[in-house]
Amino acid sequence: MSLTATRRLAQISDHTVVRPITTKASIRFDSRSRNFYRQFLPIQTRWSDNDQYGHVNNSVFYHYIDTAVNNYLIDKCDLQPLSITSPIGLVVTSSANFFKPVSFPAVIEAGLAVTKIGKSSVTYKVGIFERGSQQASVVGGFTHVFVEPKHRKPVPQLPSAMKEGMVSILVEETDI
Repeated sequence: MSLTATRRLAQISDHTVVRPITTKASIRFDSRSRNFYRQFLPIQTRWSDNDQYGHVNNSVFYHYIDTAVNNYLIDKCDLQPLSITSPIGLVVTSSANFFKPVSFPAVIEAGLAVTKIGKSSVTYKVGIFERGSQQASVVGGFTHVFVEPKHRKPVPQLPSAMKEGMVSILVEETDI
């Protein structure tokens, strides 16, 4: 290697910052941790939540996820679901990953975090934990686009009270 190339390599290595590699798998793994979430809602499973295999049916977890998000929106973000003038949230994407079964009569805790806030949209991550567990049995979430109720056009910006509530449970990229 030439002297110039050796010097250049030394300059580059002096300025290199080593960071852990973050992959989709590691993000998903981190979101299984209770520490990832900022807000928790206990939910009692019901007998009717179980399917023929003796565990909560996968579709029921979407009800839990929806309950966790909407409970927070009403309680902390001034969402007015019966208002004819306040913005409403429409789900545009949703997903869930299943890691461990849950069965009635478990009491679960739905952990909630916001992972992205846009002008009119918010992305949530919800971890479903059996009471006391540090690892989520299910990790799911969805993205809301907030629209004005009459014409269903996206709002130009989120209402300030709503945005304040969202920011308080925002998980920064450095947390992931």
